[in-house]
Amino acid sequence: MRGALIAVLVAVPAVWAQSIIDPARVPSKLRDVAPQPGDQTLRCNIVPMKPALDMSFRFQTGYDIQVPMQQYLGAGHFWAILTRVTPQNGSPVWLAARVRLPDVPLTTVVTDTFGGFLVGAGKYQVDWALFDDEGRVCKKQWKIEAKLGFGERHVQAGIPPHTVSDFSGSGLRRSPPPSVDAPPFRLTILLHAAPLSPRRMHFRVNDRVLLLSTLSALVERAQATSIRLAVFNFDKQRVIYKNEDFDLLAMGQVNEALNRLELETVDVQTLENPQGHLDLLESLIGRETEASMRPDAVVFLGPAARYGETPLVLERPAERIRFFYFQYRPFFGPPRQMTPDIISKAVSYLKGRVFQIYTPGQFADAIRDLQGMRREPSAAKTATRN
Repeated sequence: MRGALIAVLVAVPAVWAQSIIDPARVPSKLRDVAPQPGDQTLRCNIVPMKPALDMSFRFQTGYDIQVPMQQYLGAGHFWAILTRVTPQNGSPVWLAARVRLPDVPLTTVVTDTFGGFLVGAGKYQVDWALFDDEGRVCKKQWKIEAKLGFGERHVQAGIPPHTVSDFSGSGLRRSPPPSVDAPPFRLTILLHAAPLSPRRMHFRVNDRVLLLSTLSALVERAQATSIRLAVFNFDKQRVIYKNEDFDLLAMGQVNEALNRLELETVDVQTLENPQGHLDLLESLIGRETEASMRPDAVVFLGPAARYGETPLVLERPAERIRFFYFQYRPFFGPPRQMTPDIISKAVSYLKGRVFQIYTPGQFADAIRDLQGMRREPSAAKTATRN
């Protein structure tokens, strides 16, 4: 058992989110993830999570693991986690992860960690097991059902029914590119790289996941013939990443740019320019309205800004460019109107539309409005003006 465990630890990626693996790579001794009479039990508590549609229109599900760390003392401890997910009337999919535990002193701390995966609509059987380096095991079985809620019935899910994937979307088919006969549609996305809560000065994992997943969903579903991307931060008063011909293959570059963004530190030049965030917003808009290859649409994407001043100098473009603001709102509490931020004020001045997004269904509505531009005669005319 111990040798088989070490083989799994070496074979799978060293990441917390589980990855799909070939069933042939699962040692026979570990294949039976159902509880067995001879199991040496590891004390743990597993709380399954109900599937929920995320902002990339895929059902996210998983589990919360709670393990008393007094069972581990010192260094060199490992976990190997195996999950078998079987769609109703389908073949099982195996996911695995390995976790190297930090040095553990004498403690009464109970870890509380999340792991998970993606599924399409349907019913599934989940068989889960955590093996440690001392041969102990924690196992659990449960059933899940993924289905659209009442307010999500019009959403086209981003993962087929009875399908299992890891968080990377391994094996999922992307939407086909626009038809060569479709009219040109140029899109600019201005991604506001900031925490979901304007009161926070640091990124959380969920903040980064939300930025990346919504960007990915927008790029895939907008069906633009060309996309210009700029990722910016008001506190830093600068663009942290830009790409004149962006596609999904460059998502890793966006992630790297977000990882390098240190919001807790502010340089002297920023402190000496208290209006720098306004200058940045005006330059972002001006670049699009004055570009030789003007976009048909400009979408601000991200959470509300902590700043609420009215932009100082904005000129409405001579030729029509549609402006949108897809603004994230916190996932807690009832939807409510909040004081407009500087992006809302700028987009409203430019006769654009502001969407306050609390749910995936609302995000789908916003993208559908953007997609409607492709059917407007003015969009095709504007797109060919150069």
